Amino acid sequence: MTRRSQWLTLFILLGIWAGVAIWVVADAPEPQRVPLKYVTGRASRTDASRFQAGAGLKVNLDLLAAARRRADKAFIAPKNIFAPLQTEKMAPTHAKRPAPVPRPAPAAAAPAVPPPPSPEELAAQAARQELAQFRYLGYLSRDGKEEAFLSKGKELYIVRNDEMIEQRVLVKTVTATGVTLQEPRSRVERTVPLVEGK
Repeated sequence: MTRRSQWLTLFILLGIWAGVAIWVVADAPEPQRVPLKYVTGRASRTDASRFQAGAGLKVNLDLLAAARRRADKAFIAPKNIFAPLQTEKMAPTHAKRPAPVPRPAPAAAAPAVPPPPSPEELAAQAARQELAQFRYLGYLSRDGKEEAFLSKGKELYIVRNDEMIEQRVLVKTVTATGVTLQEPRSRVERTVPLVEGK
């Protein structure tokens, strides 16, 4: 299609559009004319009877004031949930305390030395310390499987149920509120709650 035929087609279509617009405006029906029912200067009978019927009404201001007082009594100030918690501070007492009475020392009793921890206790303590380093940052449910976003120091882990982290920590369960981790050798478990706002 040449440039000239494009312009010709444009003008033909615009002419058809203008003809349809003129035809719609010219063929529109004339609006209906209806005479007005209200004539200026005449009072309506219903308005006059309404004023006569309400002539004996009075507003009892005492009842309104009593209702207002009852509403004010029933109103309880809402609790400010953002206010800091109240902490009780004990006022320092200026009264002199009696001097402590020194107790007599027991007769040369050797202090009891607790036994050293067993290797199992040491392993459990080390496992608790390692599990305490994990932070639960987020939760994602994708394709029906829950994934947890954990961090340990500067490392980030995306894990699912029954996966191992660094070949030392087993992810037992993943929920929206926490992740349960287990150190397989010592069987020490720790539930890490979701860290919010950090």
